[in-house]
Amino acid sequence: MKTKISLMVFLSILVGITSCQPTNDTSILSERESRLDFNQTVEQLQTNAAHLGYVVPIVHDMQANMLKAGVEVAPAKIIELCHGGRAQEILASDNDRFNMAMLPCRVAVYEKDDGLTYISWTNYDQFSQLEHGVSLSVFRLVASDYEEIITPLLK
Repeated sequence: MKTKISLMVFLSILVGITSCQPTNDTSILSERESRLDFNQTVEQLQTNAAHLGYVVPIVHDMQANMLKAGVEVAPAKIIELCHGGRAQEILASDNDRFNMAMLPCRVAVYEKDDGLTYISWTNYDQFSQLEHGVSLSVFRLVASDYEEIITPLLK
């Protein structure tokens, strides 16, 4: 009986802890709530990226794209970030060129039904652990850059 009660208490605590998780993280993707509204988040993310030498070759306005297909969704943008120096290292290596499928690096900004703005991105620190050679070091640098670009925007 004592074991059954202990197990129930443990399970209750575990359920309580896991139900309080504020993110939908996977091993490769991270999601966090922004402290800013949607438009401010998009703008500040691009500004922070520019300070670290990133350019934004394109912003995919998913809300507008979906509307063209007759589907209404909440505000959602995918921002492509490119750092020429980091990309060049991967593109110059025949052993690492296959990783250009991960370039440019993308960050998503979107609203959910709760009316709040969220940011999701590839966890390049985790991703780098799957890599070798030049890609390993480049994706670790990108992970460090993302800390500086994204962390100031988080709640």
